[in-house]
Amino acid sequence: MRVDPREFDRLVLESIDPIVAQITSDQLNLPTPCTGWDLGELMRHMIGQHRGFAAAARLEPADPQVWEEVTLGPDPYATYRESAQEVTQSFARPDLSDHSIEIHGYGVIPAPITMQMHAVDYLAHGWDVAKTIGADPTLDAALCEHGLKIALRWPENAFSKGDPFAAHVSVPDDAPVDQRLMAYLGRDPNWTAR
Repeated sequence: MRVDPREFDRLVLESIDPIVAQITSDQLNLPTPCTGWDLGELMRHMIGQHRGFAAAARLEPADPQVWEEVTLGPDPYATYRESAQEVTQSFARPDLSDHSIEIHGYGVIPAPITMQMHAVDYLAHGWDVAKTIGADPTLDAALCEHGLKIALRWPENAFSKGDPFAAHVSVPDDAPVDQRLMAYLGRDPNWTAR
């Protein structure tokens, strides 16, 4: 799969949307594969990241409040969906790939790399949500293959203390590509909420 970073991100968000749409308000206290976060905290993180990346793509300075101060509102999925549309629209800026943008907590990064980071992170979070709510965690193989190629280029210090990813988890070389990607990003493919 060879795809423009903004198109890759759009496809990832489109692919995980049906998973996120299944969340119900009574599930927000469930534990997630993201150590220390329940589903409500994960949703706030996902919404905050969408809003923060969208602001960055508009070349606004990194404002911690945009990234961190998120209210889910009465319909968490609607809030999530609005933020996903916002980041997709902001990433569609025609000249964005010519810029470096400021990402809260990470500094100034070329926009194409930023869009790839965002997409891979949301493959992981789509899987996190699916595992949490008991939905099918199988992700699109072509998107995961592309995401794994991207993640393999990242420095090893991105996979240590859980920021942004935990240490790699071992899986067989012939495991499905979505499981290999999740394991590379520090997720245990066998994780359960119990």
